[in-house]
Amino acid sequence: MKGWSRHGAWVLLVVAALWSCGDEEGEGEKGKDADQASSETDSTAVDSTLADSAAVDSLAKKIEAVPVEIALAHTGEISSYLTFNSTIETEATVEIFPQISGMVERVVVEEGDRVEIGDTLIAIEDEQLQLANREAQVNLDFQRTGYKRTEEMFKRKLISDQEFETRKYELEQAGLRLERTQLDLAHTVILAPFSGVITERHVQVGARVGGSSKLYDLIKLDDMIARVFVPGQYLTAINNGQQGVISSEFLPDKSFEGWVKRISPVVDPRSGTFKVTVGVRDHFEYLRPGLFVNVRIVTDTHERAILIPKKAVVYDGGDKFVFAVVDTAAVRIKLQPGFEDVEFVEAMAEVKEGSPIIVVGQNGLKAGTRVRVVNEGWVVPKVSAEAASDDEG
Repeated sequence: MKGWSRHGAWVLLVVAALWSCGDEEGEGEKGKDADQASSETDSTAVDSTLADSAAVDSLAKKIEAVPVEIALAHTGEISSYLTFNSTIETEATVEIFPQISGMVERVVVEEGDRVEIGDTLIAIEDEQLQLANREAQVNLDFQRTGYKRTEEMFKRKLISDQEFETRKYELEQAGLRLERTQLDLAHTVILAPFSGVITERHVQVGARVGGSSKLYDLIKLDDMIARVFVPGQYLTAINNGQQGVISSEFLPDKSFEGWVKRISPVVDPRSGTFKVTVGVRDHFEYLRPGLFVNVRIVTDTHERAILIPKKAVVYDGGDKFVFAVVDTAAVRIKLQPGFEDVEFVEAMAEVKEGSPIIVVGQNGLKAGTRVRVVNEGWVVPKVSAEAASDDEG
């Protein structure tokens, strides 16, 4: 028993030791699993932080990029002008008066009506004139019969020369009276002296008119002009036939061809100007007499100029600049302007054909500012900074 007890004690000690080792190993495994889970959690947190940082950077880049619209510089024709303000006139403007007195029987045309040469405008009552005409015709017939008898008697020397001459004079007088009544009858119908447009009617049916009674104002719309007064220093720069352009703020997006029609040879000593009459071609008759217009007379033309929209120009002191897009950055270019018109300005240097020029959003930009082109369907061509500009200041 003593021996077994000793042996049993050793067995219990061994079992206890093994149990203790097992517990330590289990705790070790659990610790390893916990450490691994903690490591994985830390790694996920780092990845999430990096992703958030990238998203913030991307968003920041998008926010920093200024939205702009661009247009490509292109080659085209542009001219230098002398510019003046004037009003449209017409070469043919007449006031129509009757040539006889009478009562208006019929008014045929109204204001705004277009008439052709020879069209009837007004008819004047002609009953009295018809009677006068018949009377003159009867008198002429009587005088002709009497003259024939007188002529036979004169041939036979039965009457004197004086009596024959008197009869001949009376016949001619009768013929003239008939012609006068016929002319008066013709004047009872007022006709258009040329093709044009009635601008004003001054008479109505039933009114009695005379030689001083104005009936209509008539203008000829296919012969429009604008008179301008040019400073004397440009006397040698203006020539007959020189081209011009006419526009009006009342007719936006429309312009009309013109040409120098007449040049006054006299310089006004008080104003130092000379008068130039510019003809206007208006096939659709948009222009009307009295309309305020801008008249530009072409003095020179560049046929292959680099053109930039005028709305792209930014002013800094006395200098002019434009912004081009190079990749995603704005490059400031000092503009050396040449000729200008209403829409475009000529770039004499620095700007190349095809350069993307900012036309909307350029105000307030600085050189190097990140920009984002918002033109629909637009792909910005890659242009080197040297090709776009030599000035980034």
